[in-house]
Amino acid sequence: MVAHEITQSFHDAKLPLNKKLAEMLDEHFSHCTERRGCGFTQSTRFLSDFINSPPDNLSANDLKIFSDFPLSQIEDLALQLTHAGWQPGWRNLDKAPANILRMLDSNSLLLELKDLIPRVRLVSQKLRLSESRLFVALLLGVLLRDARRIPSVKGMPLKPEIGSCSQAEEFFLEIAHSRVRRGGQVNVVVDKSGRPVLLEKINLGESHSAVVVSPIRIFGVTIPAGGLCALRYTQEMSPQVNSPHGYVLPLSDIAEARFLRLTTLAVPPEDRARAFSQQLSAQIQSQMLSPTTTTIEQLLEFSLNELSDSG
Repeated sequence: MVAHEITQSFHDAKLPLNKKLAEMLDEHFSHCTERRGCGFTQSTRFLSDFINSPPDNLSANDLKIFSDFPLSQIEDLALQLTHAGWQPGWRNLDKAPANILRMLDSNSLLLELKDLIPRVRLVSQKLRLSESRLFVALLLGVLLRDARRIPSVKGMPLKPEIGSCSQAEEFFLEIAHSRVRRGGQVNVVVDKSGRPVLLEKINLGESHSAVVVSPIRIFGVTIPAGGLCALRYTQEMSPQVNSPHGYVLPLSDIAEARFLRLTTLAVPPEDRARAFSQQLSAQIQSQMLSPTTTTIEQLLEFSLNELSDSG
């Protein structure tokens, strides 16, 4: 089993990843099945458990992404830091003022946490592959939980009945080519500016699963275009605007969204076979519509066309 660029880079940086996550990235055969897709897909499902958990600056749970951080010691340190006035706890210590850090006894764990984000950023800068950079951006988002000016939707901590089967792409590939099966519905979810951010399918496989067409944030983590999410509406939805294949809905109508995984559309066509290996091969064998050439931009274009023809 050859180590993936991500696994090797974090190992070289002396930040070894969780053993199970490393096996996924390294495409261990147990993670390459018809339902799971491939190891890279599984690795994004692994991250989803962290992304969909509300951030807690006193909990070191997010550091379980790595293999050997002393979690209980970090939680003790985080409590001391918050008492000293640094509310992010163990997070973002590279930004903490010197007077806060001086209030605590200097120790190797504090220094290691202070250097954590810069070290992860350095790993990211050295990566060659597009899928590697995409993955590490998600990982970094879990650690940072920042508040960048990207449309935000409340997260869904409890797993819904909506699954993340590797066959979900079948319907989104067809939608990208303006093909919506009889009885199916496609809703466009827009942000405050009216820009499409999510494309939701109804009665096409599992309902209420959606692909991100423009980045959104869930619990402070930026989900890139090509991410697959489960949606739940608010009880009182806004007046619905008809579009040719469904409705146009404001993001405020989404009560919760749960990141499920990255779809094959998240990476450029030229990188897809390398990134998604057996999963893409299965899509080709299943005769899905143009899995090697369809782009996320086509789904965005479909969304924009739905908006222009709505009324």
